[in-house]
Amino acid sequence: MVSDIVCEYLVKRKLNQAELVKAAAIILGGLTLTLLACAFGAYSDTIGMMAPMLLVVGIFLTVFFGRHALSVEYEYAYFNGELTIDRITAKSKRKHLLDVDLKAVEKIGRPGDDAIQNLKVSKVKDYSQELSNQDTVYLYYKDENNNENILLFFTPNQKMLDAMKTSVSATVYREFYSKTKKTPAKD
Repeated sequence: MVSDIVCEYLVKRKLNQAELVKAAAIILGGLTLTLLACAFGAYSDTIGMMAPMLLVVGIFLTVFFGRHALSVEYEYAYFNGELTIDRITAKSKRKHLLDVDLKAVEKIGRPGDDAIQNLKVSKVKDYSQELSNQDTVYLYYKDENNNENILLFFTPNQKMLDAMKTSVSATVYREFYSKTKKTPAKD
């Protein structure tokens, strides 16, 4: 009987300064446009109902688009040697980002490792919670579709890392998994 190894893990992306500035610009722009629309509605409407309606619609749209800019999650799914990463925005919209065959992975490590400086990287993909998180790891692999060397950052849990052990090459296994010895639990 063959058993399949399946692991899924969801992480919420912590926003960096550029993403916070983008979200603030969306919110401030939305509120500014709402106030301008309300002023125009109050000026042109003799009954007085257009300004409150435009205010409600403007605030709704600002919250809707601001929520999409602020709420980003990544879902990692591992199934029998293949890692799949999806982005979920505002807990409602899913976008498939990439699939990685773990047999093609040449190196696994932590973002603070010195070995990362010696890698010949064509493209960096950051789908991690944040780079400074202690659980964040990188995968270095060659993408067969466009012949690029990819450096992928993501934040798996220990269960997913343990499941990935069986799919990586012996060299990658020795280099990464022998270094990450489990520390005994403190009482």
